[in-house]
Amino acid sequence: MTGINKIIGVYHADGGLIGEFKYITGKFFGGSHCSLCDITHGSMGKKDSWKKCEKKLKIPIDFVHLNERNPKLEKYTTNLTPCIVGKTNTNYVMLVTNDELRKCKKNPNTLAALIEKKIEA
Repeated sequence: MTGINKIIGVYHADGGLIGEFKYITGKFFGGSHCSLCDITHGSMGKKDSWKKCEKKLKIPIDFVHLNERNPKLEKYTTNLTPCIVGKTNTNYVMLVTNDELRKCKKNPNTLAALIEKKIEA
């Protein structure tokens, strides 16, 4: 996909202390889950293996939580999170869906390869 100048991962959780607490509590009791979090984060924060993958990506990647999305991104990703989108000069394009994130089976290298493949397509 040509024209993508930024990659944005959208977690299926709110950011901030309350959001993190709700997510962890929900995950513990089986009510919350984010397949993107499973790939990028471990119990001690961002996985080292994911940090290495980020450095190899040809386009910068940022991550946002549900309550951190700008209005246009929120509208584009409503009911589609978690996901990874590409930002062009004029809009967003879907790069990786939640189903595709699940198929990565928590593997950062698999996700990075999928992102690269989608960008080059």
